[in-house]
Order: sequence, then structure tokens, then C-alpha cells
Amino acid sequence: MGRLPARCAAALGVGLALLLSACGEGKPAGNEASTTPSAAATPDPKAAMRAVFPDAVTGEVAIPASADTPARIERPVTVIAGEAGRFYLVTAKEHADACHACSAAISVYYLEDTKGALNVVATYRDLYESGGWGQPGEITALTLPRNGGVGMTDESGYTAQGCTVTNVSVYRFDESGPKEILEAPLGRSQDAVDIGGVIIKPYTADTDFAVNYSGNNNSVPVDTTVMWKLESGVLAPSSGMIPEAVAAGC
Repeated sequence: MGRLPARCAAALGVGLALLLSACGEGKPAGNEASTTPSAAATPDPKAAMRAVFPDAVTGEVAIPASADTPARIERPVTVIAGEAGRFYLVTAKEHADACHACSAAISVYYLEDTKGALNVVATYRDLYESGGWGQPGEITALTLPRNGGVGMTDESGYTAQGCTVTNVSVYRFDESGPKEILEAPLGRSQDAVDIGGVIIKPYTADTDFAVNYSGNNNSVPVDTTVMWKLESGVLAPSSGMIPEAVAAGC
């Protein structure tokens, strides 16, 4: 039998491959990855709000004024992904009217993705007050590297009589609810003191949280890193010292 032209051989090969595929042949053994459900994507904050408040069409909830509190609006701050389909919605009850000395009440809602639908597992309302001018501080996700665990950091501060200070609060999302595991001074700006702290990734294997402090203290440069490790459920100092000018506050 003579040799087939190249284009005929190619056509025959394609046809044979299609035939084998239709019969369940020609696929590498054990290649069933496409049938495994993928991890649920982190939901949009507004969608997470509607899971908690079905009437929150716009993703926020108006809270009327009462005898003790002014009118506020509960808005989503962020959604933090956990493990096994668990998500954490962080919200802030912001004041409807700006107020210099007013903070925002922070709440955390534990959500779970079940077949594409978000369900509320637990609610922890008005955990603490954060920020100023009626709005929250800067809240971001936190992953504890050594023993696992998910939580959040909240960088918040205030200014009084020409002195500005910032602090960081660290929370871990435990099964029993959000737990504060650290509160530490983060920065200070006053007269000849200008020192700020930045949360960085721990660079030693035995630590879970780190802050680099840099700036000037009366024209003396400051550049130091402080690290903490999780012990007995809280972040305990492991190395370095918070600059004295920052620790002193205003």
C-alpha cells in the first residue's frame, strides 16, 4: 500500500482522535480535575451585605437616630476569605453627619458558601469603635503564618492639640468569635517627633506579626523592626522594642 499524502494522514489522525474521544478513549488516565469543585470566590461586599440584610439593595443599611445615638449608615468595609467556604464580612456603622470626635462601630458577620449561596453562620455586632470623623480606620485582612488563622488589622488614630497618634488593633476570627490578640502604638507626629509604623511580613520563621518603625525623633533617625509571635492566644513580643517616643503617645 502506498504512503498517504501528509494532509490525508493528518485528516485521518484527527478523525481517529475524535472517534476515540467519543468512546471515552484517548484521555490521560486520572485526569478528572475539571470535575472537582473549585474554591468559592470571595463575594462582592454588596452581595455579602445582602446575605445579612436582604433589604440592603444598595449594599448599605440606614439606621435611624434614637434617643441615645445619632443617625448612622452600616456599610461594608471588606470581605475576608477564610477556609472551607467561610467568609468574614466586616462592616462599619458610620455617622450620617461628619463628627470630629465620632468613631464608627465595627461588626463582623461569619458567612458560609453553600452551593453558591451565602448563609449567615454567626453575627458579632458593635465589637468596638474605630476611626474618627464618623468613619472607620484602615481595616485589612491578616493571615497568621505559623499556625494558620485569619483575621484583620485596624489602623486608627486621632489628633489632639497638635499631636497625632496611630494605633493598630489585631483581631483573629476564632470559631467562638473575633478575638483581639494585639493592640499596639503605631506612630506619633508632634513637634520634632515624626515616626510611623508599617505592618510588614515577618521575616523569621518563629514570628507571626511585625511592624517596621521609621522616621525622626528630634533629628535622630529611627529605623527599627518589632516582631510578635502567637502565644497562649495572643501576640506576644518576640524581638525589638517599640520606639519610646511612639510608646509614650500624646
